Amino acid sequence: MQGICSAFSFLTIIRFRCEFDPEGAVKYFPLVGVFIGGFLYLFSFLKSPFFQIISILWFVFITGGLHLDGLADTSDAIFSCKSRKRMLEIMKDSRIGTFGVLALILDILVKFVSLFFVKDTLVLIFIPPSSRFLALYLMKKLPYGRQNGTAKVFFKEFKFTDFLIGYAVIVVSFFVLPLYLSVFVNVVFFAFGFLVYEYFKHKLGVVTGDILGFSMEVSETLLIFVASLYFAYT
Repeated sequence: MQGICSAFSFLTIIRFRCEFDPEGAVKYFPLVGVFIGGFLYLFSFLKSPFFQIISILWFVFITGGLHLDGLADTSDAIFSCKSRKRMLEIMKDSRIGTFGVLALILDILVKFVSLFFVKDTLVLIFIPPSSRFLALYLMKKLPYGRQNGTAKVFFKEFKFTDFLIGYAVIVVSFFVLPLYLSVFVNVVFFAFGFLVYEYFKHKLGVVTGDILGFSMEVSETLLIFVASLYFAYT
């Protein structure tokens, strides 16, 4: 239970009275995503545009803006065209720049508009856990880029069991969602995950907490957009 409590305490604003266990928490990151996605599905019973507005507010509220902060900081860094060392310094800077502001606006706008076209809202249960599953993949494949940092305590020697919940969510999606939708969303997810890994591997050679937040936020928005494309053209 400590791992589950720790995962929720880190990724959401929900706090539990338990000993913080970062190494045990990582395997439950996708479970936190299921919780977030479950509420999105419940919100879908509201009429438009209340469903879309409440969903966006839920994304921001439940995470405390944690992933949006990573999106802004990472966008400022990677679009600065500076050296690796300088990009890591920019991510650490608490101030937000032009690229960070643009990234936040575009991210929220795309997510908001895409939600209008998602007809089968069951898919929303599976998207948040997938985006948090991506964080585990990056943590396994890339070293942490700072001597000290918020996310450092989560890095460890990953085992296959740490990925079981994430894989289970993906497998279940093939039984619950329309087959072509599930294939479409999951293919895009794995392709995006590989591209993000390759990009940061060659760009920085490391991963940081901001990059993890960036990856979770962008993948989440991308998958909602992909789902909206499926429903718009089928």
